[in-house]
Amino acid sequence: MNDLLNSLAYMLGPMPMLYCIIGVFAGVVVGAIPGLGGGMLMALVLPATFAMDNLLAQVLLIGIYVGGVTGGLSSAVLIGVPGTPAAVMTAIDGHALARKGFAARALSIGIMASLFGGIVSWLVLASLSAPLARLASQLQSFDYFVFIVLGLILIAFAGQGAILKSLISGVLGISLALVGFDSISATNRFTFGVPSLSNGFDLLAVLIGAFAVRQMLVDSSDDRQIMQQASARLPEILHELGRCFRYFGNLIRSSLIGTLIGLMPGIGANIGAIVAYSAAKGMSKNRDEFGNGSEEALVASESGNNATVGGALVPMIALGIPGSGQDVLLMAALILHQIQPGPLLVSEHPEVFYGIISTYLVANIVTLFVMVLSVRYLRSVLSVPKYLLVPLVLMLCTVGVISTNNRVEDTAIMFAFGVLGLFMSWFRFPLAPFVIGFILAPLAEERLRTAAGTARGNWLELLLTPVPLIAIAVLVAIGLMSIIGRMHFRDQMGTRSKRS
Repeated sequence: MNDLLNSLAYMLGPMPMLYCIIGVFAGVVVGAIPGLGGGMLMALVLPATFAMDNLLAQVLLIGIYVGGVTGGLSSAVLIGVPGTPAAVMTAIDGHALARKGFAARALSIGIMASLFGGIVSWLVLASLSAPLARLASQLQSFDYFVFIVLGLILIAFAGQGAILKSLISGVLGISLALVGFDSISATNRFTFGVPSLSNGFDLLAVLIGAFAVRQMLVDSSDDRQIMQQASARLPEILHELGRCFRYFGNLIRSSLIGTLIGLMPGIGANIGAIVAYSAAKGMSKNRDEFGNGSEEALVASESGNNATVGGALVPMIALGIPGSGQDVLLMAALILHQIQPGPLLVSEHPEVFYGIISTYLVANIVTLFVMVLSVRYLRSVLSVPKYLLVPLVLMLCTVGVISTNNRVEDTAIMFAFGVLGLFMSWFRFPLAPFVIGFILAPLAEERLRTAAGTARGNWLELLLTPVPLIAIAVLVAIGLMSIIGRMHFRDQMGTRSKRS
């Protein structure tokens, strides 16, 4: 408790608060531009964090993370186009309210619901992270390896898209992470005689390519100007800020759902919003209003999507398993500073561990003020055409990658992974399993080799310990539920076809 209070006091200092405000403001602005999002900006800023204090780097990135998720609310309400995937459900009812002349009310409800969801998930983050990290620190190497594999499989089963495509994406990320010099066997792996590949694929170049360059390539053909269709004045927004508390039960339920979804690695804020929205609709007395400007729906989607952020931070700092694609970038910033996220973070770097927890709370509060004060000025931001943004972002990506290691070949890696990400987007292969697999593969390999050395060939003894047995049981249960779900879906489709 003292460490948490000390970190909160540190966050109120001038420099941390400045970095937090800058991060939140940048995240809100970029999150409001459809097609960009906080993840892209985090990847773009990542090279600059190399020269920063490790905690201030986290403050800046978490500010962008939180601001980016909430920023999508603005365009979703004002123009009916979600700035980020997390705001997809918000756009349905938020813009419907705006068309009825209640844009300020929709924005106020969304802003306060976002803050409430963030605070609920922060309570879970603050209370659960340290005990979970201490418990995980007692695990053996093979147990930790099993946890990583289980997390990757859960991403495939619980994430978006086909399970097979998610698994292929994760395996591809793991395979590419193995390229380069192996210090244990003292040999080059999968380099195919190319000397520049002996160092492997640079983590920073891969992440910037997969997040920022990929998104720019996806958006490069879209040069439409997005014009604002609704507006809201500051006094109206302030007047309606307390309205969302009329749906207090919905706020609590949706925030807890979002937090629980966030705890599951790799699912994302958009799934949290969809599940919270569906639950609210199922329990509402006014279901017919959903999709036509329901305030309950707006409360559910915004509290649900923001709560996933705090939930996703729990496995990242406690287990070293990123809960989302953005968490991969937070982990990358720590790794660049020679800090390994995971069970030992709380004991070896408590200032970073509790600093991340404190930053998340402060960032949510700062987001409230930034959103209220800036939402009326987003007209010019929303009207910026993509053909101006794309070359500017690509130039910044190139400069950032080259300046980090002073290696021009890293730009080739960056663009190669950008093109790979573009193909994955075209063929609907999810990106999260790929980047999470890439960043976790070295750690998983290290743990597996350590376990192999202690087992001395007796793998059965390792498998018959509690953690692997529990993991096997979980995988069997997930597989059975998946099979039953598909059989039920086929039965329903067969029944419908017979009726027709």
